[in-house]
Amino acid sequence: MKKSLFLFTLMACAPLHAMPEVWRGMKVPPAPVLTPEQALKSFKLAPGFQIEIAAADPLVHDPVAMVFDAAGRMWVVEMRAYMPNVDGKGEDARTGRIAVLEDTNGDGRMDKRTDFLTGLQMPRAIALVKGGVLVAEPPNLLFCEDTNGDLKCDRKTVALKGYARQGPVEHTENGLLPGLDNWLYNAKSTKRLRFIDGRWVVRNTVFRGQWGLAQDNYGRLYHNSNSAPLFVDLIPGFYTTRNPHHGTRAGLGQRLWGSSAVWTSRVNPGINRGYQKHMLRDGRLAVWTGASGPVIYRGDQFPAAMVGDAFIPEPCGNMIRRQRITWQDGRPRGDNAYDKVEWLTSTDERFRPVNMANGPDGCLYVIDMYRGIIQHRIYVTPFLRKQIIERKLDTPIGLGRIYRVFYKDNPRRKPAKVEGDLAKQLEHANGWTRSTAQRLIVQSGDRAFAPALRHIVTASPGHLARQHALWTLEGLNALDPAALVKALTDEHPRVRIAALRT
Repeated sequence: MKKSLFLFTLMACAPLHAMPEVWRGMKVPPAPVLTPEQALKSFKLAPGFQIEIAAADPLVHDPVAMVFDAAGRMWVVEMRAYMPNVDGKGEDARTGRIAVLEDTNGDGRMDKRTDFLTGLQMPRAIALVKGGVLVAEPPNLLFCEDTNGDLKCDRKTVALKGYARQGPVEHTENGLLPGLDNWLYNAKSTKRLRFIDGRWVVRNTVFRGQWGLAQDNYGRLYHNSNSAPLFVDLIPGFYTTRNPHHGTRAGLGQRLWGSSAVWTSRVNPGINRGYQKHMLRDGRLAVWTGASGPVIYRGDQFPAAMVGDAFIPEPCGNMIRRQRITWQDGRPRGDNAYDKVEWLTSTDERFRPVNMANGPDGCLYVIDMYRGIIQHRIYVTPFLRKQIIERKLDTPIGLGRIYRVFYKDNPRRKPAKVEGDLAKQLEHANGWTRSTAQRLIVQSGDRAFAPALRHIVTASPGHLARQHALWTLEGLNALDPAALVKALTDEHPRVRIAALRT
């Protein structure tokens, strides 16, 4: 970290003649601000896919992360103070918000906004937990409660001091990803968190990632850094921290890409190191430079063969990669799913996908910060700074979009609330639904669910349901020997692994 800061400081202090203004020799198209409807026309997607607006300015501003609640509402983290100008002056303003977005007429587009929490300084992560919401506002992790059901926070306490520090956004803790094992995990962090006996407990895990964190159907964690698009941890990271006398990263951070080449649909001179010869190919971004919040597809609307594939935003290149993940003899491999093209590209330079999410309808959601400046002030080189000013990429600010991507040839369904028979929902084909049902049961603390969960462990035809039921029982502290013995002899290895871990 200190070394990278030092190198960027050297670059920032370098004379401009050492950074050739290569964009002047290119036919750089203008980058006007597009309406959400105009922006839709800028996208090119892989065959079979279609993109539509799920939420857009002025309903949402500077979104960086989001989660869906059991009713299908979006809880969106808005980092409104991020880079208000090329020098980042005013970034300490307490303008950040948590917004709850709803679709009141069922047309698929959010049309109602409630400000759950305002006055935040650079918030960056959110998690729905028992009794409220966790919000990461460095240096603290806040526990926020809505005591009267109006979707507005009326009680706020510090759940954890020192969760993170204020600073370069992609180099401070973020994530708050609910793991299959009932712990919350973070990127750029060694912390995992869990609510135990009335308090938040912090335990060590392995350091991983930069901005964003994802998991697959088996709870394996995926992460990346700006020029390294995807890694996977094959084993729980905290296993490697248990013996202080034997440090190892065996099984962790397995590389899931071959070539670093990317394939954008417009010239991309507005990147921090665009003056370096290897960064551009005919004016277009040539290699990864800003890989951001990945997601592993766990839904049921895309073709089944895509479940387990990674989708990785590259905001500097205005694109999203679909990385096909294949497994052989327990070893993973990741490759671009397409030949010298990407899953999604845009000709709009202000399209800035920074995060993604699986949705309650089985579709994928793209979080677009929509702005000209995406590079943080600490790392802005003279090359990029001059270009931002000359090309007027510094204004306007305060916009943002959230898109929904679906597969055209497969049926679509409206998001259904996760309610009623929650144990039965563990057998749903959509991974988001299964995880939400598990979260709700565990947070309820109600051991009356245990008989139904044990039945799933021993009799459900779906191995994913059997796995979720085991971890749900673990979360309720209601595991019993009979269920464990049955799971230890299960025909599917991932169920046996879950039994060993619980």
